[in-house]
Amino acid sequence: MKAAFLGFYARTTSRGRGMMLLFAIVLFAAVTIGEGVLYQVSYFLALVLVGSYVYSRLRLRRLDMRMENRSYTAHVGSMLQGYVHLHNSSRLGTGWMEIVRVSNMPEGLLSAATAVSGGCEQRLDVNTPCYARGIYTIGPLVARTSDPLGLFRAEIRQGKPMKAVVQPPIVPLPYFRLPVAESSGEERARDRSQTRTPDVATVREYFYGDSLNQVHWLSTAKRGQLMSKEFDLGRGGDAWIVLDLEQGVHLSQGTERTDEYAVAIAASLANHIVREDHSVGLVAYGDREYLLPPATGVKQISSILEMLTLSRTEGDSSLASVLRRNRGRFGGSGSLLVITSSTSCAWVPILRELAYGGLNVAVILIDPASFGGKQPVDEVVTELVSVGIPVYMVSKGDPLASALSRPITPRGLSIFEQGDTPERIRASAI
Repeated sequence: MKAAFLGFYARTTSRGRGMMLLFAIVLFAAVTIGEGVLYQVSYFLALVLVGSYVYSRLRLRRLDMRMENRSYTAHVGSMLQGYVHLHNSSRLGTGWMEIVRVSNMPEGLLSAATAVSGGCEQRLDVNTPCYARGIYTIGPLVARTSDPLGLFRAEIRQGKPMKAVVQPPIVPLPYFRLPVAESSGEERARDRSQTRTPDVATVREYFYGDSLNQVHWLSTAKRGQLMSKEFDLGRGGDAWIVLDLEQGVHLSQGTERTDEYAVAIAASLANHIVREDHSVGLVAYGDREYLLPPATGVKQISSILEMLTLSRTEGDSSLASVLRRNRGRFGGSGSLLVITSSTSCAWVPILRELAYGGLNVAVILIDPASFGGKQPVDEVVTELVSVGIPVYMVSKGDPLASALSRPITPRGLSIFEQGDTPERIRASAI
């Protein structure tokens, strides 16, 4: 009870202050003039003020509030589920009151109107949408009510703040393939198919020159066109993900932000690479340097998710400087996946040198124009494709599984297989 009253407030509203001013004027007139009616009016006003104040305090006097979450960890795009438990141990009902759950989550403030009868309990389900990654505080709970005349507003705060972790989402990428050295597009598919290994990586459209023993007859019958088996070239070196967190290249449009797209892509790619039994590392320069050496397993995914959750898009290091600073880490083989929304071409020559040195490079480019940016990405895409570096284009609202199905071709459109794969997604013309 003592703890409840420590968080108990009763404030005078503008209407209450007007009533007090009226009481003071009437009382002053009664004392000055000595008219009995004025004394009676002043007594009545005093009784209304005191009664309203006491009533507003009594309504929340024995209200206990408690909040619980079904989970304290969620992913961007999901709901953080929980509930607020209310118990009124007083014989007097609370009447209509406003319950507010304080939170620093984006658009995570809960406000609901309810009433709890005397000696009753109530539970309010709470579903908070998660729009951005990070570690947030939820609580305390605030109950607000007022007297029937609206002269005083009572408020009570209870509960300790709790921490909630919102991690980036992990999207399955069934059609994404790590880049293969020294070839891209259809040439990569042909070279990969001719290299026979015991493992079949995927099934693709039949190209002229494929042998008949490469035909996947089950997919051919299902899709009504010739489909060829694509053999895996075998496991290469480590895969590195470079996430561009320079503050100046990212944009936001409401709750849609390019940095959230970039982080979601990084988490999804890391999960995809580990599931294919490759090792993956992460490099990012945001509010500080984030570096995670390549490793495999669930522990590596957990470490990457934790790092991406804590990262902030507050970096001042350009992508070119980040690549130049870490080029020695990437080695001469393996894969390098760069995720950026930069429209500058300053980093393209560095990637070209790394690719010529034997590193398998691919770029996932988030189109800033779809988020309200003014700089087009055509020049960057043209430069990358001209040096043989695969480019995947992601625009606002694009499903990641579709956008990362196949890189942009020199003709300017990404065309996908029919059936189980996505039909088409928009890509910038080159």
